[in-house]
Amino acid sequence: MKNLLNRISGKKLCAKDNIFQPFPFQGGFEKKKILEDGTRVVLTKERKLQIITMLCELEKLFDCSGLSWIVDGGLSVSILLGDFIGEHRDLDLAVEEFQLEKLQEWIERKGYGLFVTLGVQSRETMFMKRVNWKEFSTADTYLFWIIAVDENGLIQKDKSLSFINVHIIRRNELGNPLSWGKKVLPAHWFYSEVVEFQGSVLNVASPLKTAYYKLRSMRNYDLTDLRHMLEAGLIPCADIEEIESVLNAEGENKHPEDYYRARKNFIIEMKEWITNQKGS
Repeated sequence: MKNLLNRISGKKLCAKDNIFQPFPFQGGFEKKKILEDGTRVVLTKERKLQIITMLCELEKLFDCSGLSWIVDGGLSVSILLGDFIGEHRDLDLAVEEFQLEKLQEWIERKGYGLFVTLGVQSRETMFMKRVNWKEFSTADTYLFWIIAVDENGLIQKDKSLSFINVHIIRRNELGNPLSWGKKVLPAHWFYSEVVEFQGSVLNVASPLKTAYYKLRSMRNYDLTDLRHMLEAGLIPCADIEEIESVLNAEGENKHPEDYYRARKNFIIEMKEWITNQKGS
């Protein structure tokens, strides 16, 4: 590992393939986009235009591809609400595992490649590896990317659409979507909505799927996003109960007790908020 990191941290890389490259965010993200309390920084006019342009380029990238692509994560919340809830660190995109070979063929014709981040134990050891669709599917990491490259395969950081953080939808032999722990998830969570947003027509993740994954992560900005979704009426009480049931069925053996206690209390808060809204 050490020799590999020394190799990719040098100034010169093999122009033939550039399979290994330095992690492009060694200094962190260009600007602090989320405050310590989980509040998203208000977008400047320039930054808002950047994101709008990025979404326009995303639509162009997949136009006529025949691929399933769904805007995921925090940005999907802004799109469903019809306005930006604040800064977004990245663009998350959900793709189907069974379409990865076709995905690789399509994006490579468009000047992009499939990458995974390895050495994820710390930011100092992270590095990028360009992979084919098979390794993309099986790589031992949680960071999967579609990244713009030049004719030599070098990562291009300054394009309107440079990086896409990929979420792979995995299914069992019956076609049912699976969680990270390979538990079957409700199929209707994985239907997308077609939404026109700031001049682009986008496939957007179901708010129920987004809520489920944000309740699994429980980062402070995930809770901020969930409150936005509640206030907009995107998560009815019955759906909260369904998500809670799925989470409970997954068990409580992967995180500290404080994590599960905090999640349980936040779900109670969500239900109480909806009840109070109905009574007001």
